[in-house]
Amino acid sequence: MRSAAEAFTSAVQALASQVFPWANEMKVRHEWMYAWYDHQPEEPIQLPATDKNTPK
Repeated sequence: MRSAAEAFTSAVQALASQVFPWANEMKVRHEWMYAWYDHQPEEPIQLPATDKNTPK
């Protein structure tokens, strides 16, 4: 199950800079449907720099 979540995260990360060129990071949160208490912090992932997400 964890490997499926990691594969999905990688796929979204690969597309993020094309779909959202102004974004400089994305936050990933892993939560399972049966979780009654979720205490994991979001994991920031830096996206590649573009002319739209980098201050000038």
